[in-house]
Order: sequence, then structure tokens, then C-alpha cells
Amino acid sequence: MLNSEVDIEYKDAPYLIQVDGMSCQHCVNAVEKAVLAVEGVTAARVDLDAGNVEVSGGLPHAVIEAIGEAGYEARPQPKIPDSCPIPDASSVDHPSERSGESNSAADEPAAYMVSISDMTCASCVAAVERAIKSIDGVSQAQVNLVEKQARVVGGDPVAVVKAVIDQGYDAGLIEEHLPSDRLVLQFQGAADDKLVALLSGLGTDVQIHWPGVELTTQRHPADLLLQLRDAGFDASLQEQFEDPYLAQAEQAEREIRRSWQRALLAGSMAVVLMAGEMSGLFPALSPGAGQLFWAVMALMCLFIMWFSGASYYRTAIKQAKHLSSNMDTLVALGTAAAWISSVIIIMIPDFIPGGGNHLYLDASVAILAFLQLGHALETRAKRVTSKAIGALVQLAPRSALVVREGGEVMAPVSLLRRGDRIRVKPGETIPIDGEVIDGSSSVDESMLTGESKSIPKQPGDEVTGGAGNQGGTLLFRVTRLGEETTLAAIVSMVKQAQLSKPAIAQLVDRVSAIFVPSVIIIAIVTFITWNLLGPEPQIAYALTAGIAVLVIACPCALGLATPIAIMVGTGRAAQLGMLIRNSDALQSASHLTHLVVDKTGTLTEGRPAVTDIHVIDAAYNDSSLIQLALSLESGSEHPLAQAVVRLAQQQTVEALSCSNFEAISGRGIVGEIGEKRYFLGNAQLLAEQKIDIGEHWRQIAVQQASQGGTPVWLANSDTLLGLLVLKDPVRKESAAAIRKLHQQGLRVVMCTGDNKATATAVGTVLGVDTIFSELLPEQKLEVVRDLQQQGYKVGMVGDGVNDAPALAQADTGFAIGSGTDVAIESADITLAGDSLMNVSNAIAISSTTLRNIKQNLFGAFIYNVIGIPLAAGVLFPLSGWLLNPMFASFAMAMSSVTVVTNANRLRFFKPVSGDTHE
Repeated sequence: MLNSEVDIEYKDAPYLIQVDGMSCQHCVNAVEKAVLAVEGVTAARVDLDAGNVEVSGGLPHAVIEAIGEAGYEARPQPKIPDSCPIPDASSVDHPSERSGESNSAADEPAAYMVSISDMTCASCVAAVERAIKSIDGVSQAQVNLVEKQARVVGGDPVAVVKAVIDQGYDAGLIEEHLPSDRLVLQFQGAADDKLVALLSGLGTDVQIHWPGVELTTQRHPADLLLQLRDAGFDASLQEQFEDPYLAQAEQAEREIRRSWQRALLAGSMAVVLMAGEMSGLFPALSPGAGQLFWAVMALMCLFIMWFSGASYYRTAIKQAKHLSSNMDTLVALGTAAAWISSVIIIMIPDFIPGGGNHLYLDASVAILAFLQLGHALETRAKRVTSKAIGALVQLAPRSALVVREGGEVMAPVSLLRRGDRIRVKPGETIPIDGEVIDGSSSVDESMLTGESKSIPKQPGDEVTGGAGNQGGTLLFRVTRLGEETTLAAIVSMVKQAQLSKPAIAQLVDRVSAIFVPSVIIIAIVTFITWNLLGPEPQIAYALTAGIAVLVIACPCALGLATPIAIMVGTGRAAQLGMLIRNSDALQSASHLTHLVVDKTGTLTEGRPAVTDIHVIDAAYNDSSLIQLALSLESGSEHPLAQAVVRLAQQQTVEALSCSNFEAISGRGIVGEIGEKRYFLGNAQLLAEQKIDIGEHWRQIAVQQASQGGTPVWLANSDTLLGLLVLKDPVRKESAAAIRKLHQQGLRVVMCTGDNKATATAVGTVLGVDTIFSELLPEQKLEVVRDLQQQGYKVGMVGDGVNDAPALAQADTGFAIGSGTDVAIESADITLAGDSLMNVSNAIAISSTTLRNIKQNLFGAFIYNVIGIPLAAGVLFPLSGWLLNPMFASFAMAMSSVTVVTNANRLRFFKPVSGDTHE
């Protein structure tokens, strides 16, 4: 872009520049001074809290360079519009229809996953996040200690991996599986020349490694199998999809096995040393006696320390190179101090007067034994936490019965293509998302909704991969592949939630940044204090206390406290049909005071029916009124419109041609039929058109509304034609759900566009606390804002396009899974079912998970607050008791296991009924 073009674009309107690194008023002054010095800049307003500067005049790139020269990182910040128009329902595309089309999201940097090993605590997570965010172009970095992965947005993936490696951790890019034209076939029997010739005709670059054959072909994989079968060769296609959770499980098993081996070797050596010393079998250490024996034992311990703890020492050295530290630093310092002090005593037995044989060789290996034992137990427990996602992935079968013109054949799901026809027999699991084109059946979608109930399916209905086919045979067409499928979207959302950090985790980040250095300082102070003030032999006591302080400190438990609970909680929620977008939603949902809900489709069934027809103009009858209403409603997706359509279908009434159709939000619809203009909607619509309803018919409408009906008026430009009364049955579980929400301390606020009488009738029956009726969509947003301005924490439940602004404004947005894509995208929590009871359950699991996080953090903090002073020897003056470093290391290892075990209790969370008090 030319400078003149930039100047024209920015000379009139101020623009924002994001500035990183500002921490005080001095920074503000420095940035402001640098910006005002840029040629053309007329004004600069620096906002320290927001971390940006609003600039008038000048060239943005020149301003960014000036801020950079002042010592701060700067980048452009897009200005978010005050309002964003929400598209009509008819314009909202389904995700499957958007594939291949460009949109704004396509312009954003793609997210990718990086595997990171050797992370052990919150300090590791903080160090990795800093390293990743230091790469140019990286806009987001979310590190998961439990899964040992990072989700990164932007930046060069190779540079990100190198930055993590430079920080002292092994890392690698996790590549996504991409289907290719390269197929791998497995044959039965012996190869012959006929087969080789056939394969050469079916593909290129044929490589035979019998019984396996690789070839590249443009043919459909199923057609290839059918052609081979017709030629008399029994072949199958090799699955190209590698289950990442299976690979993780295998890696975890190897890690557990190695930890047990290391723990057993180190523990055996520690037992031998302790037993030998206590029994008197080993020679006493003195000048000229026993030195050779103990030197050999020291070398054996050194080998065991390398075998059982090499990873601790390697990571500690890498951390030291970057002037950083983590849990491995404490372990390396503690065990190294124990071993080095023992070697000094072996070389100079009189080094500690009165305590010549006080060696720490047993502690040097016992510490590692306990740590490896704890690591094995912790790894096994963490594998249990990630099984929720693994179970979701395993729901969909790996192969499908593909129907081609030449017949039917089993093929791997990873090789399917959009538009393929798949047959599913009774009792089988639907392998992938699609649309039924033949047959009818009932399907168990409990994997989506958490409720085991059968959903009828017939041609035109969508089916979801992982659901169970219970009734007849279905033939469906594949509509989504790979990451587009519903199951993949669920897994992706759960993983993203598990990677995110709630606000409460910021406390851990701040503590972890100073935790390890603080422990090292405490250990040094402890050593000096004991060496100056302790009893004889002072150096022996000083070493014992100093080493104990190093090894009892537990950054692992602190680091695991939050992510392990989030992983289990969000995984359990997904199993129950509640998809939590991020951990902030977990925290906000647990603090809600008010819940705003719509009436239609949330408190009611969402399938209203026309129960009464009142003819007002004698020139019309029931059928003609239905025909006019059908003609106006046929293009609408509103539940009330569908009620008219269903009634017309029952009475075989056909629609007339309708032109100049217009939907008036919150009021009704207008259209031209023939040469007349017709209106169908509520009383507000008619009042705006100056159409008089009359007191008699108004009273009838009020009476119907008081009984839960919705009056819908039909009129033309001249007169009122008729009144349709629609009733939407209240959900049988709505009253119980509201009782449950009340038990959880929430007040329920109903917002509806329906008339006041109908809304009051429904709200009163259900026990709703506050009722707002006859609202326009934008007024729902105002209700949420008003409640927030009063200091309340507000949740919003919605299922339509019109609910999207309110969902986005609410502290926590709950989208009904059967609602529109816009509503789901605007929400924090997506509920697969359409019952309000699911909202109560989502709030319950959020509260339970947050409570679990607090329990874990409390345990980890209290453990360190009590354990470190005990290790330092605060009880010695009173009791003469000093904590042995071996027991300190055991306590440290068990603290992490305790945190993981406590988090695993969330796996047993069960939804409660509305009549049960927790």
C-alpha cells in the first residue's frame, strides 16, 4: 500500500495500536512521547489498563516502529464495531455448506498443535508459554500440562518448536492426518502375475510388499475393492487414520513402565544402604578405613541417579542456561547436594567433626525412587482423566459399508468422500455424519444428548457419526468428513476447553513464577541458619534440613491443580451432552445469579399447534383463513409458522402465490396475495396498520392467552379477517428444572415476544420469578444489560438467531443444541438436548469443577505452607524432630497423586433431578 493511501485512510479517524510491556505511568509517558514524535501525529491517548494507544494522524507503521524503538512491542489493533448486524435465519449457512467458501475466519491464522515433553509443573507451563509468545506472529498460546500439548495460533510452527526446545523441553509439531490418493491394500493368499497386471491397470507407482500393496489411484477406494473382488482377489484397505489417543495410551504405558523400573532400582539401592548401615554389615567410615567401599557405593549411586533421574538433571541444566527454574531444579539440587556432600565426607571423613559417617547416599537415590513412584501413579491417574475424549473418539466405527453401483463393500471411514452412500443395519453404529436418503429407523443419540432415548429418522433427516441405529436399515449420504463432523467438533471443543485457563489459574501463574526461586532461597537460608545456630554436628543438620526443603516443595501439585480438574470436568460434561467452550465459562457459570430464558422451545415444546380458528369476516371460512395464513407463513422457519403449515398439510390445503414478503421482527409478517396486502401477527402489528380489533375479539384473545394460548391475527389492508389461536405445550420437565435452578440460588427471568397474558399464564404455572413479554429481539439484549448494570451475574439461554446478541452479552451463554449455528457460535456452553434441565446440570458441573479446583489449590498451598517449615526444622527446638529428606520426597510425590485423585472424582458426577436437593 502506498504511503499516500495510508495517509488518506488514517488522517481523519483515530486508530488503535496494541502495546505490550507497559506496567506503570513511566511506561505510559514513554510511549506517549514516542508516538507524538512521529511526523503527522496530532494526538495520542495511552490506556494502561487496556494496553493500547489511540492515535490521530501519522502513519500506523511509523508509529509502531517508534514504539518499538522506545522499548515496547506494538502491533495494529482492529477497532471492534459497536454493533454487529445478525443475519436472518435464512442466510445462516450450515457448517457443511460452508466448506470451501471463503469467510472472515479463513483470513485468521490457523491453529496448530505442538507436543511438549518433560513439563512437570506450573513453572514449566509459564516458561513454555513465554517462549511460544515470543515468536513473531503468535497471537495465542494455550499450554496443557496434563496432555503435554500446546495449541498455538499464528507464527511459524517451526520457529515455535525451536523456541520450546531452546527453553529446555523436547517439542514437535503434531501433524493432522490428510487423506491422499496413496492407498495400502492387504491381500489373502499368494500373489500371481494376473494380480500384478491388474494392479498396474488400476493405479500408478505400484509397490508390492506381499501381502501388502501400495499404489496411487484416482479411483474411489470402494470401487477399487469391488473391481479386485470381481476379478477374484480378496483384498482390504488399510486404515490411514491413526488414533492419537491410542498412541497416547501406549506412550503412557511405556512411561509408567519406565518409571516403575527406575523406582525399583533406586528403591532397592536405598533399602540396601539403609539395611546395611542399620545392621552393621557395612564398614564404618574413618580415615584409612571403609573409604574404598563407600567410594564404590557412591559410584553405584551415581549410576542409579543417572538411570533413574537423568531427565531431572538434563531439564535443570537447560533451565539454568536460560536463568530459569522449575520442579526439576529442586530435585536436581536436592539429590546432587546429598550425593556431593556424601562424596566429600567419604574423601575427608573428618569433614564433619563428630559425625564422620553421616552419609546421604541413601537419600540421593531414595528421593528419586519416591519421585518415580509418584510419577508412575500420577501418569496412570492422568490417563484416566483423558479417557473421556478417547471414549468419544472411539464412538464412531473405523469402517463403513459403502454402496456403489458395482455393489457394497466395507471401506475405512478415513477414506470416505463427501456424497458417498452408506448403509447402516440394525444394531450397528453410524460411522459418519450424513443425511438419510432411504429407510426409516430409530437412533440412539445419547452420545450427543447424554439421554438414552430413541430419535426417529426418515429420509431428509440428519444422522450423526457415533449414534447407534436401533431399528431398521438406513441408507444415508455422507455430508461431513474428518474435522467437519459433529463428533470431531465435540472433541475439538472439549480439547480447546481443556487447554484454556480460568481466571483462578492466574493466581497459580503468579505464584509459580516465584515459587522455585523462593524455595531455593529458603533452602539456602535454612542451611546457613542451621550451620550457624544448630547443634553439633552443625553441617550434618544443615545439609539434612536444606535438602529436605528442596525436595518437599511441590510445584507439581500447584501446576496440576487447575488443568487436571478442567480436563476431567469438561470431559464428563461432554459425556452428558454439555459442551463447554472454555474454562472461563466454567468459572462464570458457577457464579450466576440470574438466568434469562426464552419461552418458545425452551420452557415449552417448541411445536405449537393451531387449536382454535375464529372467522371474523363472513366472506371467509376456516379453510380460506388457513390458506391465507399458509401462503404468508410458507417461507418462514418460526415455530408458529410451522404449526400453520402442519395444519394445512393435515387438511390438504395448498398455498397461494405470495409476493413482497416481509418479516417484521417481533410483530409478524406481511405479504401480497393477488392484489391485496395481508398481515399476520400480533396486536402490535395490527395497531401499527391502524386496523381495529374490536373489544369483543380482544376479550376472546385475552381469555385464550390467559389459558396459555397465543393469539395470531389475520387481516388485509381493509379489515380484520380472523383469529388463530396457537398453543405450545409446556415441557414436562420445565417446572422441575426451574425448581432445581432455584435450589442452586438462581432467579429465572422469562423473556418472550409473546403477549403478556400468555407469558404470564406460562410463567405462573412454572414458577418463573420475573416475566418480560411482547419483547423485540433487541429488547432481550437490554434485559440482560439492565440486570448486569444492577450488579448481577446473568446467564442467557437461547436457541435462535435473534438470541445471539443476548447470548454474547450474557456472562454465560447457553445455546440449545437444536438451535441455529449463530446461537451456538455466540454461546459459551452448548447443550445437546433442548431441555432447561440441561442448563441446571451445566451449572452444577461447573460449580462442582470450580470447587474441585479450589480444593486442589488449597491442598497444594497448605501442603507447601506446612511442609516447607517442617522440612526447615521449625519443630526441632520443641521436639528434637527433623524431617528426613527421603520422607520429604515421598510426601512431595504423594501430593501430586492426591491432587490427581481428587480431580478424578469429577468422573462420577451425575445429573440430579429437579426434585432432589443437593
